[in-house]
Amino acid sequence: MSLIEVKNLKVHYPIRGGFFNRVVDEVKAVDGVSFSIDEGETVGLVGESGSGKSTTGKAIIGLEEVTSGSILYKGKDVVKKSHRRSMKYDEAVQMIFQDSMSSLNPRKRVEDIIAEPLRNFGNLSKDEEKLRVLQLLDIVGLDADALYKYPHQFSGGQRQRIGVARAVATDPKLIIADEPVSALDLSVQAQVLNFMKKIQREFNISYLFISHDLGVVRHMCDKIAIMNRGRIVEFGTRDDIYDNPQHIYTKRLLAAIPETNVNNREAHRKERLKIEAEYQNNQSAYYDADGMALPLVQISDTHFAALPEDGGQTNGEVNG
Repeated sequence: MSLIEVKNLKVHYPIRGGFFNRVVDEVKAVDGVSFSIDEGETVGLVGESGSGKSTTGKAIIGLEEVTSGSILYKGKDVVKKSHRRSMKYDEAVQMIFQDSMSSLNPRKRVEDIIAEPLRNFGNLSKDEEKLRVLQLLDIVGLDADALYKYPHQFSGGQRQRIGVARAVATDPKLIIADEPVSALDLSVQAQVLNFMKKIQREFNISYLFISHDLGVVRHMCDKIAIMNRGRIVEFGTRDDIYDNPQHIYTKRLLAAIPETNVNNREAHRKERLKIEAEYQNNQSAYYDADGMALPLVQISDTHFAALPEDGGQTNGEVNG
């Protein structure tokens, strides 16, 4: 059984208009998304801005209201609030936010920021709480003197480490990491990502890693879901996505990865222009009349893509 299984998840926002402020249309931010995450596994959710990836993560943790569909945690649907409470879901699933500065209360010291989830879900004495906070700081490579400082006294990378420490405070089973390093310099990104992988090994934590950076995703993720216009257009292992992309949108994303070898840059530029021309000319075949991605078809045991009828083999559901 998977740790988390998302089935046909939809998050629609109503558009109101007219004299009586009636619902006249809706924005389909997430429309029929399905995937699963096993224990200790990292699944990447990739797409450009507005693709619905962050809304999916927020819906799973409970920050966005689910229109329909189910989120199964150890087999129980936690869209129902009674199940969330009985299974201690809010304690088992935590989140690392993109903007480390706005996600940390500027008026609180680091000790109180990291201790907040411990106070919400635990019953520790003052001494036990302080010891636990010191352990968490040590895990993410920060010294004990950080306890009494405020968020503005740290660099961006250090603040993100504080966010990681807060996320792992309750010994979660799943951490949703929403663009956790996109605002950081490359060298600092590597530090934070390495800390996240270290913590995953030590505590067997699962990650839903949300990003637009395919280079970072390749380093972090076991399986990858490509999102576009609120739907998953391709899902597979890391090798499936990078070595054998099938959907026209996935190919376009991969072509946008910068070429670091100067000798290959001209060839890479020509290939990128070729794929862009293919996307502009043929994209209508990959989407329905409403501009939404087609249903997923199965390419292999692990690989699924939203292909036209002549581009796939057999219909199938995503099993992450």
